[in-house]
Amino acid sequence: MAETVVNFVLGKLGDMIVKEAQFLGEVGDKVKWVETELIRIKCYLTDADSKRRKGDARAENWLNELRDVAYRIEDATDTFYVEIEDSRQGVEGSPQKDHRFLAKLKRFGHKTTKLPALHKLGTELDDIKKALEGIFESTVHYQINPLQERGKAETVLMPLRRTTYQDANETEVVGLDDDKNNVCKLLLDSEIRRRAVVTIVGPVGKTTLAHMVYKSVQADFDFHIMLPVSQQYNPTDLLRKLLTKFKGSEPPTLDIDDLISELKGSLSSKRYLIILDDVWVTDLWNQYLKDALLDVENGSRVLMTSRLIEVAQSANPIMKHYELKFLNEEDSCNLLDADFSTFKFIP
Repeated sequence: MAETVVNFVLGKLGDMIVKEAQFLGEVGDKVKWVETELIRIKCYLTDADSKRRKGDARAENWLNELRDVAYRIEDATDTFYVEIEDSRQGVEGSPQKDHRFLAKLKRFGHKTTKLPALHKLGTELDDIKKALEGIFESTVHYQINPLQERGKAETVLMPLRRTTYQDANETEVVGLDDDKNNVCKLLLDSEIRRRAVVTIVGPVGKTTLAHMVYKSVQADFDFHIMLPVSQQYNPTDLLRKLLTKFKGSEPPTLDIDDLISELKGSLSSKRYLIILDDVWVTDLWNQYLKDALLDVENGSRVLMTSRLIEVAQSANPIMKHYELKFLNEEDSCNLLDADFSTFKFIP
């Protein structure tokens, strides 16, 4: 399991380095460092897994630490892409009347809108770097030994589950078609008029699937938005982003109770789709969104992604959560037979 996740994340980082090379700047060096460190740590996975199977608790703890850091890397890169996509849409949807100025915004927006996301990514990678250094140093303490060192060019990635989410509608995706269709059916089920929450649960692949679904069904809703959440979310900022998207402009400074009240009044007349990516806590729904997203029985939907089953269980009893699994044998074979020039691999 740990090796699968590490390979997924390595594919993601490699894709980011190629796709965003001219914009990453100093952050690009951090991405490359993390990629190199993960490749070095991979040499220890076989021995660690062998010890774990024999009941070595220290090896199991080491593998769990590595898996958690790999998930953090996935979250950081997914959040980066979701935020720049949201910023880009903000530029394209600008109400500016000066079309020449708007054209300039569109031309340079892909550069300027990435700056806050780049800063956030760089800060998270600094913390991840410290965590990876600690994991590597702990191999001595846990008595985990490496295989023969392998260079980057010799590293073989396992069959991956998805492409970068921003290219998901332009490239072939192996193993996600059925998942997308199933989730779309849940969101568009006309028999359920209540506001309902669908949660995609799984270790990897959640963001790409959510974005594919978003692109497929957004035209069926009056209002739609996809927002990253992550572990360090701020409920006030999240509610403000929702209200800003709905009104088309930045609202005045409001406390969280006023934001909930404003959203309750604004969204009550709309059939909405709100996608919240990478949710870690149950109180996001129970304490804030449940009251803000009024249920007027018009088929509105909330789609959340999380790797925690507790989030799905706490959100909504109307619909069962959707569990995203790894590729089955048939899809893995299809991937191996595919033309790899059409793929940009990340988890």
